[in-house]
Amino acid sequence: MTEPIFRYHPDPVATGSASRAEHDCGVCGMRRQIRYIGPVYGRQPDSLCLHCIQSGEASSTLGVSVEGDEESGMLAMFSDAVDVPDDVPMSVVDEITRHTPGFTAWQQDSWLYHCGDGAAYLGPAGYRELQAFPEALAMLREDHQRYGWTQPESEDFLRSLDREGEPTAYLFRCLHCGMGLASWDIG
Repeated sequence: MTEPIFRYHPDPVATGSASRAEHDCGVCGMRRQIRYIGPVYGRQPDSLCLHCIQSGEASSTLGVSVEGDEESGMLAMFSDAVDVPDDVPMSVVDEITRHTPGFTAWQQDSWLYHCGDGAAYLGPAGYRELQAFPEALAMLREDHQRYGWTQPESEDFLRSLDREGEPTAYLFRCLHCGMGLASWDIG
C-alpha cells in the first residue's frame, strides 16, 4: 500500500516527523513501513502510521475525554492551532491539526498560514537553508523587530540558526503564491 500524501506536510520523512521503520500501528494494527514520530496531543500510541493520521482514525482513537463524561471526548491533535488568521477556514485548521503529521519544535510547533490557507511545512532550517528564501528571512527580521531587537542582534541570531541544533527555524511555503515563510525557536 502506498503511503498517504499530505497537502500541508509533503514529506514527513524528510522533515524528521516520520521514519522508515517497519512497525505494527497501535491504532489500526496494520504492518506499516513508515512510523510517525512527531508530537501527539492526546493519548500516546506505542506506534502510529501515517494512514491513521490522514484518515482521522488516530485523532479519534487517541483523543482524551473529560473524566466522568465520555461524551465530551476531545480529538487528539498533531499540531496546535495558534495565531490562525481569520481568513483561514476551520476545515483547513481541522486538516492541519487532526489529519496532518505535526513537527517537533524546541518549544511548541506553530503552523504558518498565508493567502487564506495553511502553508506546507518543509522542515527545520538553518541560515544556509533560509538563504534560498529571502522572504522567509525578512519575515524573521520583522519578528525580531517587533520584539525590539536591533538589526545587528537580529543578523547575529539569523546567522546562528542551525537546522540540526538550536536556535533553529521552521520553513514553510505558501501553497498559492509560493512565498517562503519561517518561524524560529530556541530551547
